[in-house]
Amino acid sequence: MRDSISFYLNGFKKEVRGAEAFLTLSSFLRYNCGLTGTKVVCAEGDCGACTIMSSKWRPQKTEASAYQSINSCIAMTFAMDGANLVSVEGMTAKNEDLSEVQCSMVRNFGGQCGFCTPGFVMSIANMHEHKTKPTEQNAKNYLTGNLCRCTGYSPILKAALDVDIKKHVYLKDKFPPKAFTEQMQESILISAGDLEFFAPTTVAEATNYKNQHSEVIIFSGSTDLGVQFNKGHLEPKKILSLHLIAELYDHRIENNEVSIGSRVTLSEMQTLIEDKIPSLNHFLNIFASPQIKNAGTVIGNLANGSPIADLTPVLMALDTEIELASPNVRRTINLSDFYLGYKKLNLQKDEIVTRIRFRVPDQKQKIENYKISQRRDLDISTVNASFNFTMNGSKIEKARMAYGGVAATTLRLSEIETRIEGKELNKNSVAEIKNWITDSIKPLSDSRGTAEFRKILAGNLFEKFTDEHFSL
Repeated sequence: MRDSISFYLNGFKKEVRGAEAFLTLSSFLRYNCGLTGTKVVCAEGDCGACTIMSSKWRPQKTEASAYQSINSCIAMTFAMDGANLVSVEGMTAKNEDLSEVQCSMVRNFGGQCGFCTPGFVMSIANMHEHKTKPTEQNAKNYLTGNLCRCTGYSPILKAALDVDIKKHVYLKDKFPPKAFTEQMQESILISAGDLEFFAPTTVAEATNYKNQHSEVIIFSGSTDLGVQFNKGHLEPKKILSLHLIAELYDHRIENNEVSIGSRVTLSEMQTLIEDKIPSLNHFLNIFASPQIKNAGTVIGNLANGSPIADLTPVLMALDTEIELASPNVRRTINLSDFYLGYKKLNLQKDEIVTRIRFRVPDQKQKIENYKISQRRDLDISTVNASFNFTMNGSKIEKARMAYGGVAATTLRLSEIETRIEGKELNKNSVAEIKNWITDSIKPLSDSRGTAEFRKILAGNLFEKFTDEHFSL
């Protein structure tokens, strides 16, 4: 068993143990490595000033993943085990001149105060690292997670599109990801005072540890827990990571069934389903920034238990099953049965979530997912909703309806589903079902919307779904 984590940073190997492992990655870079080019503004993963590039080595794999952008302000240093990292200092050319991406920012006057500039440089590099066609819309997509308060986005977009590919040096060539094959076969236990970090190599080890430590918190992409940690709302003493368990990275489609392990990121799921489930692919485009999707996991979004989690209604409407593992037994339940109350899960003391499964929809199914928030990108939902109707002509053969933001948990409208199956869908029945929806939910008021607003919105989203998918 190891007592340290290891990763490469700008081509140099780092071995971290003790208290250093419990720092946020941005703090480690700035204060322990003197790499102050990485800036921290929001400490919430929203502004992108802290963006770096990461390539992860995974257990039982023969090569590392491609370099991707992540937010270092909410990433934890212990989570970098087996990674190859590049900060903005690593972007310089081999002769230590500015890289072509940085030169393009200079040519196009892409920075004023310069505080956000390193993050924009890394996000532009991310676009070119993946050899994405440099169109204005693609550039906007890659820069969704970066905020500039003084330059204005026009010069930055020009810089993204003006990169001379012939002069650009890809990070995969400058810093070929190093292997961690043997390292990834050893469990990790790091202690520092009353802090303890444990990363096992098997599900059995993980569940036994969780059973012995009721206060343990599982960290994955830390896209939410990292924010809570930075804002002083979370002080974990026992931390469990599943990053060394090979089976949890498995994601595939077999016999029209999608299977997603608990270490699979949102970006990886999107790549897997983009041609198979267009409605989900489209929804993931507005789900979060590239930095968040590259780090955050699908299971993390579900197991967090938030009533406004964006993915939960979508997967509920797809009749998703969730697999739970204890030291000796694995059981499967419907996702709708996973939530017992606010942040209360149908999860035993010794259980972890290992994967989810759902079917690829067929052509008879009409599916749509909605997220209503104060702004289009990078915002918390006021109300989100998902609908999945299987039709036989104008008759509803099967219905699945799920809402977030209208109760203490994501709400599956099972009773209404039963009432409307076999019903003709027409203008009169739409109005009737809309009333049933608004009568069945009892939302609360908060800063994002009143209870009455949420009730009206919930009904209107169903009407919008029928308007968009049915000629009534």
